[in-house]
Amino acid sequence: MSIVLDGTLGIQRDNHGNVANVVWFLYGLPEDAGKPENAVFLNQSFGAGSPQMMAFDCGGEEYVVYADWEGASEHQSAASVKSFYQTYGHTLLACLRRQECVSESAERKEWLVPVKYYEDYVTMINEFSKAD
Repeated sequence: MSIVLDGTLGIQRDNHGNVANVVWFLYGLPEDAGKPENAVFLNQSFGAGSPQMMAFDCGGEEYVVYADWEGASEHQSAASVKSFYQTYGHTLLACLRRQECVSESAERKEWLVPVKYYEDYVTMINEFSKAD
């Protein structure tokens, strides 16, 4: 069973408006979890109209974070994120180290990890079954 994290998706664009990077700012990732690995991105997590999803392993656990693009103006952003992962195959995951109190000097941890793109869960499972 996966642990669902809260998070925010940030899209960094270049001077031409193209996606230069996608950053997932995660909340609730344990500080001692280690480095994220085996990242997968699902464009439609469970079929048409469902949220995009990033999943990864970290410290023996599987973590998941969703991006739900509800507004009509946000569908272009969803298409940009999809295209980015199909083209570049990496993601930037970031979180803040836990502290007793929130301060401006909170330390940010980040990892650039390879990510596999799949259209949806069924496609991913079918690809996994072919590998066996």
